[in-house]
Amino acid sequence: MKKLISVILCFTILIGTLAVSSAASEPEGIKWDGDPVIFLQGFTGSPLIKDQGLETEETILGAGSEFDITKILTSLPGIIAGIAIYALTGNSKLLSGGFADLAAAKLDNMSCLPDGSSKHNVTTFPYYAEDASVATLIANGQEAFIPEAGLTTAIREYVPDESLYIFNNDWRMGQIENSESLDRFIGEVLSITGKDKVDIYALSHGGQLAATYLYYHGTEGEVDNVVLNVPSIQGTSIVKGLLGDGAANFQMDEISRFLSVMLQTETDLRFLGKILPGEFLNKLLKVVFVEVFQPVALNFGSIWDFMDIETYEDYKAKYLDPTVNSGLIEKADKMHFDCMANIGKGLRAAQASGVSISIMSNYGTRLGSGEAIDADFVIDTSSTSGAYTAVFGEHFADDYTPKYTVCDDKSHNHISPSRTVDATCAYLPENTWFINGQYHGQAAYDSYSLSLLLKLLLTDDIKDIYSDPDYPQFELAQCPVDAVYAKFSDSISGRFTDASNTLLIRNISKEHTIVIRSLSADGVEFDIEKKTTVAPGEEILVPCSGLSDEEFIAIEMTYARKGKPFTSPFNKTFYFTAA
Repeated sequence: MKKLISVILCFTILIGTLAVSSAASEPEGIKWDGDPVIFLQGFTGSPLIKDQGLETEETILGAGSEFDITKILTSLPGIIAGIAIYALTGNSKLLSGGFADLAAAKLDNMSCLPDGSSKHNVTTFPYYAEDASVATLIANGQEAFIPEAGLTTAIREYVPDESLYIFNNDWRMGQIENSESLDRFIGEVLSITGKDKVDIYALSHGGQLAATYLYYHGTEGEVDNVVLNVPSIQGTSIVKGLLGDGAANFQMDEISRFLSVMLQTETDLRFLGKILPGEFLNKLLKVVFVEVFQPVALNFGSIWDFMDIETYEDYKAKYLDPTVNSGLIEKADKMHFDCMANIGKGLRAAQASGVSISIMSNYGTRLGSGEAIDADFVIDTSSTSGAYTAVFGEHFADDYTPKYTVCDDKSHNHISPSRTVDATCAYLPENTWFINGQYHGQAAYDSYSLSLLLKLLLTDDIKDIYSDPDYPQFELAQCPVDAVYAKFSDSISGRFTDASNTLLIRNISKEHTIVIRSLSADGVEFDIEKKTTVAPGEEILVPCSGLSDEEFIAIEMTYARKGKPFTSPFNKTFYFTAA
């Protein structure tokens, strides 16, 4: 119950990074470069502690936090009654009052003043590097403070515990303020380890923090490798949706698939999309957010940093008072009009000074709040990468001309095989990898992404997107939940040549034999028997013809899980462009 309520609370304030406790199998051929590694967590990942060291100490959120089960049980009848009254009459007073009463203590403890400073004496733990290595946390019985178990476990296969550090920050604050804390922390790690440089892995909100640090401190020579995994560099449009006037529009079908991936279960949860009252739940979410959580969240610097510049200008005028909120506005203005407006130049300046920066960005999924924006369900693809994307569900026209604003080398192909992403205008076109179909924060549970992530972070083997053909700029997610992977056997993922005549299909499920019911593409013929089966971990080669006349194809596959006769078949589309 405690975990459930925590997830609901964090999701309602903003969708954070969700993780489970397993990871894909460890990749081979990785040799750690010897630099200490600093792990930066996603939004709400760092614990918040009130009155640390005093008799009144209380963990607000995170490791060690507790929920009053009696309070939950006594509040539930009122909340249920409030939902019923809202459904029947549209009156939300009892509903919002029930949630407000349930979360009152938590919300008050995490509240900030109108200038963005904390209302209470709130800190994080561990704060100093001397307390923050995984070795120290384990020695002190504080394993609960080691985040993202799947990913940290994978890193620990190669990096000694005494060289892996967890950086915690007050995620309510703005990123410029947090970047100064990170600068202090890096100095402490270097002093403790005696090393010249650190490597940084930064996830989601932590990726925005790392990018901010690199903008202000990236030329100072203290960082070697930085991996920004789905960083919220320009925020996320979900904030615009939650704070705007329209109703939330979370898609129940997409949420059910998201839950499957998040929970790492191959159980088919699509039935949830059919039985959950999506429209009503969206209205419910909007009411609870606006009436209960929004008054608290609007004083968080982080919420304003989650807005792109245009949204920030609009919502600043709508929600902030120039006098009362002057301190918050001053910090948010600097973040938007200095750092975020020039982040590409800042990252390239850090790169030119010797920092190896890699960005992992996801695409191919509609933004969770329903807007037709290419995303990883939580963050816009354009926000994580700087790339230009087509409206979700559409493709670039046949005569589309790439932007060429950052990479103007016409011989480089920075257009995704789906013709939906143009990376010529990305912050770092030669150092950004795009994963099609992967959800936010799930790289550790995808064999390909985990391997790429570890190589980028721990070694100097991959300098750019051309370094290793096994890691092309555009690749498909390979999470077992998705079951099927496909590529032409003579080319990199998503590409084909005039000589291509064999499609490789791999079953990446760990549990289910799949049955391919149909395979089709305009102008292409496939030589495959009906109801071809592929066992878990196995692959087949399918002869095909007609590709020489095509420039762009969409292969439609329908497949089912063998032994599951009463579940609906799955449909998956694979996009390919001529190499």
